[in-house]
Formats: sequence, structure tokens, C-alpha cells
Amino acid sequence: MARALLLSLLVRQHMALKEKFRAKYPHPWLVWEAGAWNVPEVVEGNIAATRLPLTDLRDCLPAGDALCFELVGQTDGGPLRLGRASNNALVVNDATVSREQLHLAPTLEGRWEVTRAAASRPVTLGGAALEPEHPTVLQPGVQLLVGDVRLTFHEAEDFNERIGRIAAQVLAQTAAPR
Repeated sequence: MARALLLSLLVRQHMALKEKFRAKYPHPWLVWEAGAWNVPEVVEGNIAATRLPLTDLRDCLPAGDALCFELVGQTDGGPLRLGRASNNALVVNDATVSREQLHLAPTLEGRWEVTRAAASRPVTLGGAALEPEHPTVLQPGVQLLVGDVRLTFHEAEDFNERIGRIAAQVLAQTAAPR
């Protein structure tokens, strides 16, 4: 199983480690973007899904944290599997995600590619449908929509920049007079 860390924890580490953060985390990331957890009212059983807040609720809901998956190649050289089932390297426990949804693997050129599993639910990559069993190279900042889950791919450098921007905002808020 791949390591997953909360974005808020990584921001704190960035503030503490400064330039050493890049050395500690020199690899790409897949970020499960924050959303609001809603339990459907008309579904039998206990099924929940990640859903973005309704427009009229966005301003009264607390800002959610994001879950960041480290993309480090498998020791056996196989792809990282992403899905709802607990045997995946990246577990996205959401009812709108297939048990085995995606395969992520490094290319020989050092990039990462994503492949939608054959019998999985639809996925969009940057707004375009991702065809099953058709590997596609991931570009920095591209978003995958897997069911109701938004995932953003980051190379190490743009992830570090994202974390740095958030850390700067946190520092500015704590320094501002009240």
C-alpha cells in the first residue's frame, strides 16, 4: 500500500523543513481533493460518497483537508492500483469508485501514465473521457474525475509549489493582527 498523508500535515512539514522538503519528497503525488461527505437520503444501506458542497452551502461548510498519495513505483515493477477495494495500493473508499478503477505506472522516460481498468466506471482526465485499457501520460496539474472523487496529479516540483503557496497563506493568516 502506498503512503497517504493529509495535505495539512505536509504543509506543516514544508514550513518546518523549508528547502529540505524537496529532498524528503522528490516524487510525484496524486491528491484526493477535499469535498464534503454527504450520505444520500434515499439509498438503502449505509452508502456515502464524496460530493462537492451545494452552492448555497459552500460558505458555511468548513474547508476540508485533502489526502495526498505518494506515487512511488512498486518494488515488483508493477503498476499502482487505485480503487475502493482494500487490496489496492491507493485506496479511495468512495461508493462512486470501482473496486479496481485505475492503474498508475512510471514510464521509461520518468513520467507517469494512467490506465482505466477494463470493467471500471467512467473516468475523465482533464475533462475528456479516459478509455479503458488505454494508457495516457499524466500532465502536471491535470484532474481526474473518478465517480464523484476529484484527483489532481502533481509532479514533485509543482506539488512543492502548491504546498509552498498554502504554507505562505497559513503564515500570513497567523501573522495578521486580529
